[in-house]
Amino acid sequence: MARFVLAGKADCPHFAKAENLGDQLQGSLPYFRIHKILVAPDEWEEWLDVTCRSHGWRHSESPLVWRELLDRGGKGMLVGGLADFLEHCHEYYGVMSDMSTDMMLKIAVETREMEEIWREEKKLQASLRQPLNVWISGALNPTCSILIPHLLSEHIFPWASTLFGISLHLLHWEGEEEALHALHVETEWLGLPLLHQVTAHAGLEEAFRDADLVILLDEEEDAGNQGGGGGRGEEGEEREDEREEEDEKVKEGKDGREVVEDVREEKEEVREEEKEEVREKVEEGRELKEKEVREGDEEKEAGKLEEEQEKVEKEEGGVRAEKKDEEVRDEEVLEKEEKVEEERGEVKEKEEEEQEEEVEEMTDEEAEEARRRKSLLQRISARYRRYGRLIGERASRRRGGGVRVMVAGDAHLNLKCALLAESAPSLDPGLFVAVATPLETAASARIALKLGRRTTDVSGVIVWGNPSGTFGVDLQRARVFDHTGAIQGPRSFSRPVLEVLHDRTWLKTDLPELLKGRGATSASDAGGARPASVSVAHGILAVLEVWNGVPHPEAEGRVFSLGVCCQGHPYVPDGVVCSVPVTLSEGRWSPVLEGVDMGDELEETLMLAVDELRQEKEEGCSDL
Repeated sequence: MARFVLAGKADCPHFAKAENLGDQLQGSLPYFRIHKILVAPDEWEEWLDVTCRSHGWRHSESPLVWRELLDRGGKGMLVGGLADFLEHCHEYYGVMSDMSTDMMLKIAVETREMEEIWREEKKLQASLRQPLNVWISGALNPTCSILIPHLLSEHIFPWASTLFGISLHLLHWEGEEEALHALHVETEWLGLPLLHQVTAHAGLEEAFRDADLVILLDEEEDAGNQGGGGGRGEEGEEREDEREEEDEKVKEGKDGREVVEDVREEKEEVREEEKEEVREKVEEGRELKEKEVREGDEEKEAGKLEEEQEKVEKEEGGVRAEKKDEEVRDEEVLEKEEKVEEERGEVKEKEEEEQEEEVEEMTDEEAEEARRRKSLLQRISARYRRYGRLIGERASRRRGGGVRVMVAGDAHLNLKCALLAESAPSLDPGLFVAVATPLETAASARIALKLGRRTTDVSGVIVWGNPSGTFGVDLQRARVFDHTGAIQGPRSFSRPVLEVLHDRTWLKTDLPELLKGRGATSASDAGGARPASVSVAHGILAVLEVWNGVPHPEAEGRVFSLGVCCQGHPYVPDGVVCSVPVTLSEGRWSPVLEGVDMGDELEETLMLAVDELRQEKEEGCSDL
């Protein structure tokens, strides 16, 4: 058995002549076989260099011919170029090629055209058989292990079976390679039908390449201060109460002083009026007496005048006595004012001393907390801006809309989603979402527990704002099924939650506090594990199921709470990522505006969440 390998450039005339001679021999000799390797002209030099080095040959032109030693094995025997092949065929088989030069050139052109067509068909076939690339960042997060078996299924990706399966890429930047390798092996051992391959990455060299779906989970450094502040504690509350009491005292002292001043002013006005009346009477009496003296008995009238003067003097003496009494009272008022001022000064000094003590006690702790928070936000900003740039440069552009990016977890979801979208300007911001479904589910569960129903009996709860910071729970669309009450119906009958749950204090204060503490409760119940891993995995799957268009009786028209980059939203500024009610259809989300009545309290909460995101971005980018 003689097997020859003929390799050459697609546009080479010499390759065409050698190919023609080889076809003649293969057609006439039963044990002659020829294998052809057609190489694109722009790839020929590199291919020839690699082939010759691997076999230890020296050759520099097209074509390249060698004989495979099928009977003895080995690396093959070099024949050479066209002239060497023609000489070998003439000596061994007595055959010569009579192809003209024109025919050689014509065949070379046809071969080149066929090679281009063949390459395009090969690319098309490769694209049709290319697997769906799913990247999970933060792969060492416990949520990832829970997510993988449910994620790689036809229930979530119904079209994946028509492709070449799903390639799962596990990324944890600067993560432990041993832990990533263990997760890699464990995933392969699952034997999932749709799994094409698994790769593990501790660096960013290949991160997000050809990604069709990117899921970003919390990493170790994300689990710091999640912004939003904490309570004052019992000591702080006691100090606040003391300050309020002292402020009331000062206020009472101030009010008392104002009353004294008002009384004094009124008395002074009365005294002035009395003095004026006395003066008028005296003047009238004098005029009258003078007239009587001129008309009648001067002596008699003079006596009367003296009596009147004595009377006036007595009255003036009474006024002077009253004035003296008033002066005494004024001195008492001044003494009271001085006493109030002294008490106020003492209260102020005491308050300043307590403030200084509090500053001395809390400054170090608060300063350290502020430094930790700023450092955390800076690390998150730098990391997710880099992630966003890589996604924008390397992600897949197939499937119409391109890559889909989901941010899930417990820490700074809106901030991460905003940074990713801003750092990938070539992608549609509508492809980036922050999953707030775990918080929505937790609220439904708490309400169901309050009403004595199952979690699945409550639906339509909406979360506005920042799921990992300031948020508001909206129950306008919330309904409860199978509720026991005066009005009952079949299993499909439901009633508004706000009609059957009358404890408004619990809804306004207790429910938000319970939801804010859900992560700590889950962590303590799980012995210190990362909080809400199961809830986060369930939220991702629930959103993906509808986002991918999976037919489901309950999916049609379902409203989700998702952090999205809002544009033209009546309650959220443009370009801000905020959790709002949306519906998912044909791979796109749309905001729900019909039937939404934003009250003052909910609108204020939404604005606080917007300001919180802006503050986080400013702190995170301050030193970048």
